[in-house]
Amino acid sequence: MSGTRRRARRVADAEKAAAAAAFLEGQEITRTQCVQCYSEIAGVNGRYACGNCGWVNPWTEGHKPLPTAEDDVQARECAQG
Repeated sequence: MSGTRRRARRVADAEKAAAAAAFLEGQEITRTQCVQCYSEIAGVNGRYACGNCGWVNPWTEGHKPLPTAEDDVQARECAQG
């Protein structure tokens, strides 16, 4: 692999890492009790799924809005080529 290709890959990797870090900054690990089996469960931004009994809370109960299709960078890259 040539030096130019390695630099290009490092830049792309750094951009992906920065985008991932920005995304993760907006995420919050939250905990609650399952309303069905009373196990303690953890979720992201108030959205939960119990691994014990399968209960899932409605997506509208989350603390923050879900990302839109326009926010999905990977999907846009795939659509372009």
